[in-house]
Amino acid sequence: MWRFGRPSGTEVLRWRCQGSPRDLCCKLHIRSLVFSQCLSCLYYNQSTDPIEIHKQKLTLWFSHLPREERQFGGYFSPETMHVEPLILEQHPDEDRGLNPFKEKTDISTRPSLTPEQLFDANNNGNKARGLNVLLYGAVGTGKSTVVRKLMLDWCAGSVFSQFKLVLPFSCEDLSHLSKPTSLRDLVGRKYMHLRKTPYLSGDNDKAKDVLFIFNGMEKMKLDFRIGSTELCSDPNEALPSGAVVVNLLRKYMLPEASILVTTRLSAVDRVPKKYINRYVQICGFNDPHRQRAYFTSRLLQQNEGKPGMAAETLIEMLYLNLQRESQLATACFLPTYCWLTCATLHLLHFTDTKSPIRTLTGIYTSFMKLNFGGEVITVDGNVSSQEQQNSLMLYVVRTVGKLAFDGITNKRTSFSAEELEQWVGGKTKTDEELQQLAVFRTDVLDFFLVPRNDHGTDPESGGRRYVFAVPAMQEYLAALYVVLGENKSILEKLTKEVSEALGQASEDITSLLSILSKIIPFRIFAVFNLLKLFPKLFERVSSLSKGRIADTMTAEMFRSEDSFNEDVLDQVEQSLLGVHGPQPQEETYTRAFELYPIFMGGLLHYGNRRLLDQLGCSIKSHTVSQITHVLRKHLIKESQKKQPPEELMDLLVLLYEFQNPRLTAEVLQSIKTINLSNVRMTPHKCFVLSTVLSCTSSRFHLNKLNLSSCHITPELLQMLWPAFHHTSNLNLQFNSLGPESCILLRDLLLEPNCTIKSLQLCDNYLTDAGISHLLEALSGNHSLQRLCLMHTGLGDRSAQMLAERLGQHDIAALTLVDACREHPSIHTVHLYLNQLTDVAKQSLYVRGGPRVKEGRRVKVLASVTEGSDISEDWHPILSVIGKNSLSWDRDRVREQLLVFLKDLEWGRKQHQSFWKKMHFRRVESVVRQMLRLLEKSSDTGTGTSTKLCNYRRS
Repeated sequence: MWRFGRPSGTEVLRWRCQGSPRDLCCKLHIRSLVFSQCLSCLYYNQSTDPIEIHKQKLTLWFSHLPREERQFGGYFSPETMHVEPLILEQHPDEDRGLNPFKEKTDISTRPSLTPEQLFDANNNGNKARGLNVLLYGAVGTGKSTVVRKLMLDWCAGSVFSQFKLVLPFSCEDLSHLSKPTSLRDLVGRKYMHLRKTPYLSGDNDKAKDVLFIFNGMEKMKLDFRIGSTELCSDPNEALPSGAVVVNLLRKYMLPEASILVTTRLSAVDRVPKKYINRYVQICGFNDPHRQRAYFTSRLLQQNEGKPGMAAETLIEMLYLNLQRESQLATACFLPTYCWLTCATLHLLHFTDTKSPIRTLTGIYTSFMKLNFGGEVITVDGNVSSQEQQNSLMLYVVRTVGKLAFDGITNKRTSFSAEELEQWVGGKTKTDEELQQLAVFRTDVLDFFLVPRNDHGTDPESGGRRYVFAVPAMQEYLAALYVVLGENKSILEKLTKEVSEALGQASEDITSLLSILSKIIPFRIFAVFNLLKLFPKLFERVSSLSKGRIADTMTAEMFRSEDSFNEDVLDQVEQSLLGVHGPQPQEETYTRAFELYPIFMGGLLHYGNRRLLDQLGCSIKSHTVSQITHVLRKHLIKESQKKQPPEELMDLLVLLYEFQNPRLTAEVLQSIKTINLSNVRMTPHKCFVLSTVLSCTSSRFHLNKLNLSSCHITPELLQMLWPAFHHTSNLNLQFNSLGPESCILLRDLLLEPNCTIKSLQLCDNYLTDAGISHLLEALSGNHSLQRLCLMHTGLGDRSAQMLAERLGQHDIAALTLVDACREHPSIHTVHLYLNQLTDVAKQSLYVRGGPRVKEGRRVKVLASVTEGSDISEDWHPILSVIGKNSLSWDRDRVREQLLVFLKDLEWGRKQHQSFWKKMHFRRVESVVRQMLRLLEKSSDTGTGTSTKLCNYRRS
């Protein structure tokens, strides 16, 4: 994405003083050209041709990646990221208000144009005059991106070879020029190296080699009436900037020059039709193939530009969702929503420890700044004196944000046309307000709201229904509506008006009372003194209002009906990638709004507040302090309750989005256990957990950190490293760890300040190589007391390798037990369900006894038998198998049951006692019954896990 000419002149000065980065690099092009010359003089001092210098400088600025694009890794080039949008030659009168979300069949039959075809000589009937081309489109369709690509291609010599000079201008910059200036001075101010260019002299027909580009004409007031804008053909005569543009379009000044104007649909009629040779509409990405090309250019190149399997999988899932004509496919007609989708997926799946702190709220706030940064509501290019009141983003919040809030309050995601009329401009009164509303509906409303993907019909009333283009956008705008304080009660509105009125007159009232009190008894003024209480009353009501915002956040965050939903980040991912697998027969349009309170917390972060302030939406620090004070109490109270793993993950995401280390540390002090079992961990979730725990002091330690069945890989384990320093009980069982993971765990155990007392690694294929790394840590660690290695690939084959290393034993398991027995604190070793021989299991039982020299005993749990008797732990082992049948496949459960049964059969053969054999057979019957249930469910296709769990409990 690229734009230039968004902010006003005062905004530019403020941003420069603050040192804030701009939305997109090309917006700085015109304003910073002098600075560019200072930076680039070392590179260009060898060239004397002004045109070549001009091309080099334009290339420098238009190639620079803005901050919003650098979040994709910083190694993308503008050429690899560009995908041509659909461009059609069409007069706006042919289909007034053509929606960029229009059905594909309506526009697919028309021939598309490439940007270099815009100034085709065959379309120019008068060769003596240049062409005037008007490129129009909705917000986010890619107008500025097309212009940017044209500039880079012209500088490279690949397009527009008929033009020797191309001059891009921002209409918003031109509209803020206060003094009249000539065309030559205007060009000289922006491009100092072109002050003496002969192409603008007006002599002969040299201007035929010139192309002017005016981007964002809707920001500029153009009056084509002769009485308002005088005719002028002299490029050296000083005129208002609007008059210069008007005379260029009239072909009265430099008629041989060609002009490209970009604008939104509401401003198309500002230029009379007789001055436009060609109308061209940009329609964005009208088919999944263009969308896929865009996603591929940004997501496929990870790991320093090398394609990754994870990115390829994401693109395939994304493409399948687009082909289903989902709501996302409708939204991605606009390239700007493709950008938002890529940014979100990049955050969820490609976050790493080297990346800067990025939040989901920050992505959506940056998205708003890219599309509406610095804009104000205008009518025919006129800006009201109260710019803060007419901020376009604030107008969006008070209209569309109010609609979004009403939808969340009433649990609705779709809206009728009547509801749109009610919430968007339903209370307009003046002509100016009606004109502003018309512009807003034409240019902006379709950006947020689109017909529902079932052709927008209501099954009950048959009327047209509308939804937000991206579901999370409804929650973001509703959160912004609440945090900005727009959801005021009648009492709050009344007390505010009275307080403001009395506050303005308070000084006069005080002076008057001080004079009258000299001659009139003081008691009479007691009534007047009550007036001074109104400002304090308003402050009290306002404080209660801020507390109500915190109450809303907490209530929405911990709704009991949402306890069994997936965590909020998985919900965001599903909204983009779709749900793959069996689909529900009847689709419902009611859903949980769990992202809503998280956005509210994220909007209170200083970085987001700074961006919102540039958009005209101010959130005061005092307001944030009041909300935080109340929110702290609620979060501490709720965090002391036992939360489901998904809800606990949502709480961690809220604390991460808030970016308040002090609040985070205080809330975590009340949490003793973090249980994220069965939560699918992604790079971003791992980063969230590590970042949140890093906010606490080094003395803070959880009683238990449960990360079992979380799909943790060796790469994710590395990201979780900081979190492991804040727990004494670490559960990593049933993940995807390998031998290389043991190297990191070894280093963790060897740290001097290691606090790990229990380490559970069951059901990770560590193999003999991984176990050997763990053994290296036992000699130097003094905190570990329990080590669980059930079903980790430990077998007799590893004995030789470990024997060579330790030089004492022939079997790996025996070596491990002896090493643990020498450890000062380890008392139990779990080796269940590993591929050990019967002899090895018997030896482990004997080896677990105390040594004569040291007198220590290490309990070894390697089999369901202890010597010749059934182990007292046989039932917990069987329970583990039944419990984990929820996440294991049938073959894996069957394998574990067969190992269990083999142990029982071996133990039964060692006995001659009839009663002991009966005891063995009774336990065997339980295992065989579970096997029969497993086989039966496999044949019928019914669920296995629920039956085994229920049977295990019984």
